[in-house]
Amino acid sequence: MATNMTADLFHDRVVPLLFGGLVFSFLYYVGTAIYSAYFHPLARFPGPKFRAMSKIPFAISVVRGRFAFDLRDLHDKYGEVVRIGPDQLSFTNGEAWKDIYGYRSDRPHFTKDKSNYFTPINGVESIHSTPDDVVHSRHRRLLAHAFSEKALREQETLLSSYVDLLIDQLRKQQGKVDMVRWLNYTTFDLIGDLTFGEPFHCLESNDYHPWVSIIFQSMRASAFIVAGRQFPTLASFLARFIPKRLSQKLYDHFELSVERMNRRLAITTDRPDFVTYLLRQSGEKGLSLGEIHSNAPVLMIGGSETTATALCACFYYLCTNPETFKKLRAEFHSAIKSDKDITINKTFELKYMTAVLNETMRIYPPVPGDLPRIAPKEGITVAGYWLPPETRASVASFAATHSSSNFKNPYKFAPERFLDDNEEYKDDKKSAHQPFSTGPRNCIGKNLAWAEMRLMLSKLLFNFDIELCPESQNWSDQKVFVLWEKHPLMLKLTPRN
Repeated sequence: MATNMTADLFHDRVVPLLFGGLVFSFLYYVGTAIYSAYFHPLARFPGPKFRAMSKIPFAISVVRGRFAFDLRDLHDKYGEVVRIGPDQLSFTNGEAWKDIYGYRSDRPHFTKDKSNYFTPINGVESIHSTPDDVVHSRHRRLLAHAFSEKALREQETLLSSYVDLLIDQLRKQQGKVDMVRWLNYTTFDLIGDLTFGEPFHCLESNDYHPWVSIIFQSMRASAFIVAGRQFPTLASFLARFIPKRLSQKLYDHFELSVERMNRRLAITTDRPDFVTYLLRQSGEKGLSLGEIHSNAPVLMIGGSETTATALCACFYYLCTNPETFKKLRAEFHSAIKSDKDITINKTFELKYMTAVLNETMRIYPPVPGDLPRIAPKEGITVAGYWLPPETRASVASFAATHSSSNFKNPYKFAPERFLDDNEEYKDDKKSAHQPFSTGPRNCIGKNLAWAEMRLMLSKLLFNFDIELCPESQNWSDQKVFVLWEKHPLMLKLTPRN
């Protein structure tokens, strides 16, 4: 009897409540989607309605590694500003770079969107993760000493020693080589030495150090986390679906960074590495131990992977554009007569080489996605468009540099567009090309990256004739998980006398 009464009570009261809750939830989400698509303050901006209704398409695009390309396709269809989410706009013009990422004292400014940036595992913000402009400014001021012109001059001998080791190792190889691996070996060894006072010995062993492999794998995990964070109420639940082996890589990467940094801090030396400059800023105004730990992984990835990526792309596009390669070699060999001529200052004078590297980073930006920011509470104008408070906005780097509104023949590899006296490309809007971002949060290691690229490209041109192997003809067809997921780049190197 009691059982029957309980069943009746459940049927008469609980089931209607559950059904009513489901109906209410359904109607709420439908109503929210309709409002977002047609009545939201961002409804006036062009873009697909299904993206205006939900962040699900955004998340799917990220985890598929198609985000940068999907943004390009959206901008090709809808124009220079596209609504890519319920509260998010994407831009492709140069003015937007200044308005979103720049700083002017006479107007409010954007803040960093924390859904796309992670607080380090120790809970202490890094220069990359902190949304606080005051904290960021302090970190940057202290770290800037390690990336100054003075520091770069002191580091040049160290830079050259690793590039020379690369050349020596490549001369020992027979036939074709995977340039992705060798350039990664070089940049990780170099930045490992500058960050931790010791290399990873990738060049000597002709193999990735286990930690370097972890760094690459952690990038895919980061993409999954970014996707999950688009849904704050479900983030913890969605995190369970990230493969454990991927999420573990993020923890491993940080712990290994801390271990190596502690080892470097225990050594007293005046060698010109990053830590030497940091420790000169002692006392309360210096970085705390936790802040040094938090910044170590940032320095590692920022100074290595992206530089190697740009150089790999450079060789690919040179090899697939023989006339351009011929012009570069002519300029180089007319200016460089011996190995001793290859210095940072001397290579800086090679205008066509600089144009080649700029064009490489235009057609294949090392960071091809976006860098989202949040509009201030007062609202703000971007590229002539009024954005309501707390709108998420960004410039889509890959889309911007492949837009015919910004560049003539955007898919053509044409370094001439970056030469001052070129008439054919004089109308290109080069302000849309910002490979190191812009404003107070731009890449702090920009000068070091340029020095690395110029030295490595020069040494390789001086020592080898370089050809693309047939199996790498479609090398640029890749996915993006925060950074490019690169295939092997097989090149045939013929030593020069």
